[in-house]
Amino acid sequence: MEQTQTVEAWAKYVIERWELEIVRLGINNTGQLLRSFTSEIITQANGNVDRIIFAFEYYGKFIDMGVGRGVTVAEVAQSGRTPKPWYNTVFFGQVKRLGEILAEKYSKAAIMAIVESIEIAKA
Repeated sequence: MEQTQTVEAWAKYVIERWELEIVRLGINNTGQLLRSFTSEIITQANGNVDRIIFAFEYYGKFIDMGVGRGVTVAEVAQSGRTPKPWYNTVFFGQVKRLGEILAEKYSKAAIMAIVESIEIAKA
């Protein structure tokens, strides 16, 4: 259960960071992309997190890459369009951070389990 709460808080933080990047880059012309963000945490039967699903308006990826309306990825440089990278930078940085958070939590839990085992063995 604690892992799920940690991951839920992390997912909320990722969405907040995406929203900040969108506003910072001036992408928010109608607000539709900002309002579309959702996340869902899928857990296994034992409560461990299996997947994290993020959803948002698909056109947001096109803005991130600078493509759309006839402009392909290969044509971005010549088109004069500027990609507005709001997605990947935030997401992959935060995936790394989630790994660090969970590693720290599990290492502390392992240390406590060892200490408890030693205390029980001493008794």
